[in-house]
Amino acid sequence: MTSSNRPRFSTAELDSLRLWATPYFDEDDKPQEFIEPDVLAEEEAPAPSLTVEEIEAIQKQAHAEGLALGKQEGYQAGFVEGSKKGYDENVHLIEVRTTQLISLLESFATPFKNLDESVERALTDLAVKIAKQILHREIELDSGQVTAAVKAAVAALPIASQNVKLYLNPEDADLVSFNLGLGESPSAWTIIEDASITRGGCKVDTEISHVDATVENRLNAVLESIFGEDFTPENPPTPTQAIRLPE
Repeated sequence: MTSSNRPRFSTAELDSLRLWATPYFDEDDKPQEFIEPDVLAEEEAPAPSLTVEEIEAIQKQAHAEGLALGKQEGYQAGFVEGSKKGYDENVHLIEVRTTQLISLLESFATPFKNLDESVERALTDLAVKIAKQILHREIELDSGQVTAAVKAAVAALPIASQNVKLYLNPEDADLVSFNLGLGESPSAWTIIEDASITRGGCKVDTEISHVDATVENRLNAVLESIFGEDFTPENPPTPTQAIRLPE
């Protein structure tokens, strides 16, 4: 037989051919699995070795990834905490502003009340000043009023009072002495001039009593009867001067 009579195989057929190994049977008569040479070579191929630079690069990359992950987790935790803190601060600020607004609204209800009290006080002070001016003017025009004041003060003394001392303004002393006839004969009254006493008023002292009949004290008594307890005199009398003269 010549070579021309031999069977021919195509290239595809040749590529599909495999080597056949003789089956091996162990003691248990189990056939051993056939492993292709290429697969066996891949499994037995040693792992590629890494250089120092490659290992350092891997470590740096892992470190960077760890930092990035920690930063992200820290950012999220900080964001939550910051949001809660900001919310609490805003709630507190709203409460403060609400309290201030309520106080402001309440203050709107009181200005007229405060204004009324201020106007009332101003009118009272003005009335007192006018009364004082009129009183002083009347005393200057009618010098006899001081004599009436002296008589009222003496009448307020206890009966049988002795050693009476009468304090008068120097400009009223002679007039009172003349009107009461104190200079004509010896008297139990002693007139003492006191420039601090306003004209038209007097003070009377004995061993056991004191009467303040000054213009200021009599005016305060009148104003107190008009305005009541709300009136505060500029020069309130001392307890020993609290005797009120009859009107």
